[in-house]
Amino acid sequence: MPSSINVQLAHHQFKLLADRGMYWPDQQTLFVSDTHFGKAATFRRHGIPVPVGSTEGTLAMIAGMLTQTQASRLTILGDMFHARSSLSHDVTRSLESFMDRFADVGITLVRGNHDARVGDLPSSWPIEIVEPGITIEGVSLGHVPGPVPPGADLFLCGHIHPAVRLVINRESFGKHSCFWHSAGCMVLPAIGEFTGTHVVELAKGDQAWIVSEGEIHETPVL
Repeated sequence: MPSSINVQLAHHQFKLLADRGMYWPDQQTLFVSDTHFGKAATFRRHGIPVPVGSTEGTLAMIAGMLTQTQASRLTILGDMFHARSSLSHDVTRSLESFMDRFADVGITLVRGNHDARVGDLPSSWPIEIVEPGITIEGVSLGHVPGPVPPGADLFLCGHIHPAVRLVINRESFGKHSCFWHSAGCMVLPAIGEFTGTHVVELAKGDQAWIVSEGEIHETPVL
């Protein structure tokens, strides 16, 4: 299976990447969703023992995709951080190192539900923060899935961390993160290394692309 798949949604051409990003060549933009940077740090702060390094792992995946696509912009479709306490010293240092490395890449955050609770980010960070609903060339950007907004022909979002259960000849191969397209709404998988998933039920006409272990696979159209 390939590490990327070219898809057409509405009349737009995109590349879906196995590292859970979506590249729009016409806009030279890489989309990711639900990074939840610092979630593990928040858990540890509350006495819950979890592994370290989730933020570094997520940043490494994003860095790889930026290098692969040569994107000039990175757009995060909500929930950049998990909570205010997620902005620990280590997390902040990792992010600032990443932003220094990709200083020529513009960064946009479409505000998500967790972002609203985090509050203002450091003013020195080169991040443009926009509200859901911004539309670029007919593609609307948001966080929570919903109908395609008026004036747009495609809606990109995240929030639910979609996944599907893979069953072949009645044998289950577990659940896998996926891109999920339904009625013009394209839901990206969570890229955060320390996030859960929500199994979605595919309706007639839906499409899903499973991502697992560095590969991406399109499921049959229902």
